Amino acid sequence: MSVSFKQYTKYNQKLWKFQCYLGKTEFGEEVRTTRSGFQTKKEAQQTYRQLQLDFDKNKLKMNGNITFKELYEEFIEQYRLKVKPSTIMITRRAIEDHALEYFGNKMLKDISVRFCTQVNRRWIRDGYKQAYYFRRAVAQILQYGVQQELILENPMRKTEPIKRQEIDEHLVATETMTVYTPKELAIFLESCKKHDNMKIETYFRVLAYTGARKSEILALEWNDINFDSNKLTISKTLAEVEYDPKSKKTKVASQSAKTNAGKRTISIDLETMAMLQEWRTRQQFEFKVLGIRATNKHQLVFPNKDNHFCRPGQPNDWYDVIATKYNLKRITLHEFRKTHVSLCAMADMNLEDIMYRVGHKDSKMTRQVYNYFYPEREERSADQFAQFIEKEKYLF
Repeated sequence: MSVSFKQYTKYNQKLWKFQCYLGKTEFGEEVRTTRSGFQTKKEAQQTYRQLQLDFDKNKLKMNGNITFKELYEEFIEQYRLKVKPSTIMITRRAIEDHALEYFGNKMLKDISVRFCTQVNRRWIRDGYKQAYYFRRAVAQILQYGVQQELILENPMRKTEPIKRQEIDEHLVATETMTVYTPKELAIFLESCKKHDNMKIETYFRVLAYTGARKSEILALEWNDINFDSNKLTISKTLAEVEYDPKSKKTKVASQSAKTNAGKRTISIDLETMAMLQEWRTRQQFEFKVLGIRATNKHQLVFPNKDNHFCRPGQPNDWYDVIATKYNLKRITLHEFRKTHVSLCAMADMNLEDIMYRVGHKDSKMTRQVYNYFYPEREERSADQFAQFIEKEKYLF
């Protein structure tokens, strides 16, 4: 018999215990256990049945008899220990909002290459630009199942890759790119000034004159700005992270830049530095009136009214108000980066210097914008070389 129940006496009280054999592990080891301290035999029997169910369920997993959702929940727990909090939220949204609908209740052993292919096609048909990432996230979880020896192979990896839309490095002359021209940028910044909100005015000045990402600027602290050397250090960004692993509720947090290229120290023009200096004084005054201390070491340059992180989408709201109020040409906040690259190209800056400035190690976007607004650079280089030779031919 695999289990035996016995009544015993302890401290003049009659209790129940049981000894049982649950089975063998995947390594062939026998699992036996003893439990005691039950008030009734029925209570002891219930505990035994639950132990046996849990053991059998775990053993079934070794044959792929575990749902994709169960595997995902196990995967995400260990994944939290390895990646940045923002990556967790990106993965959770991809899986919980788009993959569990199809894969959630399927047993691993029943997930086929054919089924994965059909789901991929449905994501593409439904127009999801992130379909390539959904496929990758599902494949990552199934690969975890392979590593745990729950399944022998990864069916999603056998499907045709979903290609992410590539950025064309060689734009033709008929194509257009949405950025602000120098005149349009000047009009926009003048409109920010008319709006009479110095935080917003300063924010967009920094956005336009550094090429930094909107969340990199929101994460700036005053100690990132060196007013003596006119340098700005970018090493952090704001991101939405988990507030509670049991829900999809998020909070805003600062985290380090994704890549080493994203960590950079760049020069700032004198007018922007003067504006930042003025904004710091104004900020301290405004918070002092509100009774909020704003002089600690990690004081944010662009906090919200409670002196906490702004939402990453807050600058979009500021932009929408100003563009609407003054009837301006609209671009996205990411296109402010393209605007910066385009103006750097027009200013005859070196490509590598521009890439460093905007935090790209090797970016197709930077090259695309640079090539678009500086198409004559190769011809100009040829002329410069010929002029150099002509000038220096008698030197040696």
